[in-house]
Amino acid sequence: MTRKAKPNGKLKNAPATAPGQTLGYSLQFTRLTAMLLEAQDGNWCSLEVLDDVAKQSEDGTTTVSQSKSALTDNPVADRAISLWKTLFNWLELVRSGFVEPRDTKFELYVSRPVKGVFINSFHDSHTYEEAKTAIEKVRNQLWGAAPEFTERAALPDSLSRYVNPVLEADDKLLLPIVVNLQLKCGSGSPQSDIESAIRRHPVSEAKVFDIADKLCGWVKRETDKRLEKGLPAIISRDEFHREYTSYVRRIDRDLILKGFAKKPSEAEKLERLPDNFVRQLDLIERSFDQKLEAISDFLQACWDRALWSKAGDIHDDSFTELNDNLERTWQNLSLATSIEAGSKPETQRGQLLYAKCMIHTARIQGMEPPPHFVPGCFHSLADDLTVGWHPAYQALLKQPTSEPS
Repeated sequence: MTRKAKPNGKLKNAPATAPGQTLGYSLQFTRLTAMLLEAQDGNWCSLEVLDDVAKQSEDGTTTVSQSKSALTDNPVADRAISLWKTLFNWLELVRSGFVEPRDTKFELYVSRPVKGVFINSFHDSHTYEEAKTAIEKVRNQLWGAAPEFTERAALPDSLSRYVNPVLEADDKLLLPIVVNLQLKCGSGSPQSDIESAIRRHPVSEAKVFDIADKLCGWVKRETDKRLEKGLPAIISRDEFHREYTSYVRRIDRDLILKGFAKKPSEAEKLERLPDNFVRQLDLIERSFDQKLEAISDFLQACWDRALWSKAGDIHDDSFTELNDNLERTWQNLSLATSIEAGSKPETQRGQLLYAKCMIHTARIQGMEPPPHFVPGCFHSLADDLTVGWHPAYQALLKQPTSEPS
């Protein structure tokens, strides 16, 4: 009978399995995705070409990155084989001429916060003098004082096979590596770090997980497709960015724009009775209740505009475009009304124009606003006299005490 694994329970691993190793391999794809998110136009990112992952730019600068998962151990501890194997590999990369050390960033990425005396001293070395001092201190710690180096022979074979070639290396090869070395630590969850990077972009919070899932999957598939063809796993940042933006445009587009404005109080509405847009309603003999409704639409629209703008939900240019759209609509409806109802009294013509504008619908950034918004925007335009309802509204409003015709 097969033993079922419990997703959240404890179960010993079969002898031939290695979850830690699997996480290490899987981390490379996640790190490649993160590097593509950070890359600039024209960059190329790769998996297992120059290093675990790498980034190359058009100006010749390169980043090679060793990625280390760290479930329990510290892969950058002073005597950690993984630390010295990384330095050994970078040294071989330089010796073989694959990278020019002065134009290369040597990144040691660990999935959670870690530190070590040696790696911190290398990370903090920004000049050749500082790098040389750091290396000499490490030699004294691992080999003992020069020139005897009495501790050298005591190093375990598994460690000395990497430590010794690094500490024996010519300064011309080793110092540039140390100067350009960076320790980069994740939060402990590489997937969460991907989501955090996406949150720094202008996307909706509710879509972050879907976007991260899509990008990680796309990078894995593109890498597999190239490897299946015998090609190096190299991905263009520009191609990645096109996939990213096209997917965001497809899913991160709400159809309904949520209104946040509260209903105004009676006192707030009564304060607006002297405003121009309310006086315009007097000219076409709208009732008191209708004027209060118009004031409510006006106030909620003003508040929503301010809230959407502050939250970044709507760009300010879109409000300008909407106002232009509403003004053109008013002009066309005004002309149509004068033709349809030219024989009617001016007050009735104004009522007809007002009714047509109040049922007009418009979208903003492709989204449908709340019902009060478009009427409220018309009232805003009426308040500064850009639009009006009575055919003679401009002249009549210059006479505040005159009766509507």
